[in-house]
Amino acid sequence: MNMPINDLEKNRTDDSSPPEITLGGAEASDRWLDDIFKLRSDLKFDARNNETNSFVVIEDPVRSKYFQVGSREYHFIALLDGEKSGHEIVQSLNGRLKPGQQPYDEQSARVIFQWLVQSNLVYGEAIDNAKRLSQQADAMKRSKLVGLLNPISFKIPLFNPNSLLTQVQPYVQWWFSTWFAIIWCIVAVYACSLMLSHWDKMGAASAGILSEFSWVWLLGMWFVLKIIHETAHGIACRRYGGEVPEAGVLLLLFTPMAFVNVTSMWRFSNPWHRMVVAAAGMYVELFVSFIALITWTRTSGVVADVSFNIFLMSSVTTILFNANPLMRFDGYFLLSDALGIPNLYTKGTHWFGDRLKSVLFGVPKTANLCPPNELRTVAVYGCLAFFWKISISLSLTIGAGVLFHGAGLILSAVGIGLFFGYPIYRQLRTLFGPQAKHAVNQQRMAVSFGMLLLAGVFLFSILKAPATKSAPAIIQFGDETLIRADADGFISTVLVEDGDEVMKGQRLIVLDNPTLSNEVVELERFAHEALTQSRIYQKQKELSLSLSELEKHKQLREQIREKRLQASGLVIVAPFDGFVFQRGLENQTGSFAKRGDTLLTIAKRDRKEVVVSIDQRDLDSIEGTEGEEMRVVFPGLSVFETTLDRIETKASQTPMHPSLCAHAGGALTVRPITNSGESQDPTVELLSPRFNVFLCLDPISSRQLQSGQRGKAFFSTKRQSLGSYFYLAACDWLESKIELATQTAVF
Repeated sequence: MNMPINDLEKNRTDDSSPPEITLGGAEASDRWLDDIFKLRSDLKFDARNNETNSFVVIEDPVRSKYFQVGSREYHFIALLDGEKSGHEIVQSLNGRLKPGQQPYDEQSARVIFQWLVQSNLVYGEAIDNAKRLSQQADAMKRSKLVGLLNPISFKIPLFNPNSLLTQVQPYVQWWFSTWFAIIWCIVAVYACSLMLSHWDKMGAASAGILSEFSWVWLLGMWFVLKIIHETAHGIACRRYGGEVPEAGVLLLLFTPMAFVNVTSMWRFSNPWHRMVVAAAGMYVELFVSFIALITWTRTSGVVADVSFNIFLMSSVTTILFNANPLMRFDGYFLLSDALGIPNLYTKGTHWFGDRLKSVLFGVPKTANLCPPNELRTVAVYGCLAFFWKISISLSLTIGAGVLFHGAGLILSAVGIGLFFGYPIYRQLRTLFGPQAKHAVNQQRMAVSFGMLLLAGVFLFSILKAPATKSAPAIIQFGDETLIRADADGFISTVLVEDGDEVMKGQRLIVLDNPTLSNEVVELERFAHEALTQSRIYQKQKELSLSLSELEKHKQLREQIREKRLQASGLVIVAPFDGFVFQRGLENQTGSFAKRGDTLLTIAKRDRKEVVVSIDQRDLDSIEGTEGEEMRVVFPGLSVFETTLDRIETKASQTPMHPSLCAHAGGALTVRPITNSGESQDPTVELLSPRFNVFLCLDPISSRQLQSGQRGKAFFSTKRQSLGSYFYLAACDWLESKIELATQTAVF
């Protein structure tokens, strides 16, 4: 027989698989062919054709399940009238064959009988349908319970939306009209052109997507978008005559993702209709994203912020998740129909799992039911989907641990048990339990697990991680000096410009403070009066009063000295030879400067240094390496080596430079804080303390590099295993992404 037997997907988010079809021994084989079975009378059949072959879709209306069989298999199944045995049906079909046609064989007949019984499509005296249905119901309950127990990913069916969709359909039928498709394409092209022209602005806007309390609005908008998305699927299904009996919520790390059951789309004989149903959610949601993007470019303030958030949620998330063909969402069903391979995910993962069990345990491979023209595609997809599912499961498990901190450890443990432990336990039962169908090859199993153990030892003990790590670095002037005002005053004269070379002692800025000059004159008058009065008391022999006036005179002279020192600070001079860098100096004339305010900065062009921000966990790798060389890379320049000069003795959560922060395009993830003083301007701090390490630069390199250039510094680390290196790197990366996504300040 030339066509595989398939359980068509139950719904767009279900991850269940069809019953396993295996061949029993000789006694069981004879029983399958000797017994008499009859098809259920309530089943519905629909003949279909595609480019390569013809097939029949079987609908089980009682359980809303769909199955697909080849035309040759259907000819066999159609003869199950409750009167003929399997042997008789095979003989009858072979007797009708035309010359050159492939004969029916009894082994394929046994597989079909087993599948029909396991799918509850037939009944007969030799099988207990009630018992089998009860067992399947119990298995479904266990599967549902396991799904609900998984705190990281679980599905909650809520209601039957069919009647609601029927009421809504007349109002949104235009979503799938030809004129709307034309408008969709025009709006898409226009939105893409706006995206390209506002690319830099979009990058800045995305850095502050989560402002304070905005997560509440984001969650609400996300929920509305998902309702629109799933409504589109349901409306498309109803448009072509399908039913939508179930809707609910899939919680992924407690993030709601809606789903609807559109299994009835398998009734559609036109594959394009099924593809429209699968793509409907993305189609409508992307149109919403285009409108939101256009609105963002035409508005400002709250409206612009909300529009940009809607654009990101309805475009990026749709493309990354719904369009991903390796997950059983919209993109997968589009790919499956485009390839003409139903149950692509189930076939692929079962093929890979079956081959993996054969390699590890030496059990016979399950009979391959895929046509030869599908096998290569199914095999490639199965490998990719298997490893993608492993990576997603690990990411969700690690993400739960990072996102929920202490409680996350419990969630991770439960997730590991349900993602990996329970499936492994089920597979081991089929191999070693009392119902095992094949004996395990002990020698093959010992060799396989020995190799895996050896690989684990190599990965976590023998193979070492790279000997270097990297950290963000930035160029700054080594002797950069902030010139501050030593006294309050109005800036009367600015004698230099940005970039001017200056000499030590050269006047830079002159301040004017008449009040300070008057205070000096007044204090000098008081001091003269105190000295005169002291002499008078001395002539009058009033020694105690004379001494008091002398002490007063002394205090006044000290105040005069301080005031004159402040007055001398009204003239700002260069503390050393260098150059001035301060934009807008010419605009400061006439402005008032308080004592301590920064007026300008002076530095030397040939005295720059590299400042590296080192994580406190890496401090032990560089302690005691002063004077040793480190490699530094800056964009557009070749790698060069420099010398470690000094390490700050205390870690800090204050970013060493704003441009190194994530919201400014840097590598350091930060969180918002608010100044406790008068200023209400928001600022940020690092998630964890970091040490600043200073590297020397020779004069030639100092002149080549510009202050503020960002780069990376590489340093040697204590050797660790490659396995732990990858694990810690994944945790650090995931933690930084989660923290970045949950920032609550507007930068």
